[in-house]
Amino acid sequence: MAPVWWLWIPITLFASGAQTIRNATQRHIQDEIGTMGATFIRFAFAIPFAAAWFALIFTLTGKPQLTFSSGYFAWLSLGAISQIVGTALMLKAMQGENFTLVTAYVKTEILQVAVFGLVFLGEPLGIPTIFAVAIGTTAVLTLSFTHQDRHTVISKLISPGTMYGVASGAAFALSTVGFKGATIALSSNYLSAAALTVVLAQLLQTLFMSTHFAIYQKGLMTRILKNWKHSIFVGASGACASIGWFTAMAIEPIAHVRTFALIEVLMSYVVSRRFFRERLTPIQFLAVISLTSSVAMVTMHSAVD
Repeated sequence: MAPVWWLWIPITLFASGAQTIRNATQRHIQDEIGTMGATFIRFAFAIPFAAAWFALIFTLTGKPQLTFSSGYFAWLSLGAISQIVGTALMLKAMQGENFTLVTAYVKTEILQVAVFGLVFLGEPLGIPTIFAVAIGTTAVLTLSFTHQDRHTVISKLISPGTMYGVASGAAFALSTVGFKGATIALSSNYLSAAALTVVLAQLLQTLFMSTHFAIYQKGLMTRILKNWKHSIFVGASGACASIGWFTAMAIEPIAHVRTFALIEVLMSYVVSRRFFRERLTPIQFLAVISLTSSVAMVTMHSAVD
């Protein structure tokens, strides 16, 4: 079933909105169930919604021809584990940090994909990409400044919020590559492949984290269940976001999807102002715009290549 080419645009917009809502709710509940608990509910409570979506796709499109292989499960595992790490680091960055700034830090994901391509795959960086990376690096540094800060430039650069946010972006970059590879390896039917990959990834992530809790944090599951209302909301919005990302990236190249997804930075600013009463200094606001522009430059240059 060939996808309609423009469908990825509204799907990406939908995924960005759902992800912003999920991130904000996770941050809200993090004080009660901790970073690992807030990470876990994103996956475990999303499974019923993701399974329902796959059942709907299965009903509408018929039995898909799926090709399971060791390569598929390798890609799936890479995506699943990297996403767990990325989510935990993102929530850690949000502790005491501005919601919009953390979102911007995480969006360095695409800048890091360009660097990873050079280091691990030998892919050359063009002049526009090098220029964009320079702008992005400066923007990330500037985001750490406020008018009240008196620390050195080095201390700002290695502040916990910056480091956790950028590390989260690196993990999400690996996750994006893993899930894209898994979807392609599974089937040419993009809807069925994306829907099933969401379910399997969340099952795998839930298994990983449940095992960890059973060994190291035995009382955490009880605290999570006490906050079941928030957990279900995170699960529903998380499932919507994952379904949207997987489907959009199955239709369109990652570069295009991730470029358009930068609208999430603007969405996070609205949420930050309205619900968390957080504001950016004028310099920080300009830095967010610069960072967004630099990421767009990298992805569009990659798309042209």
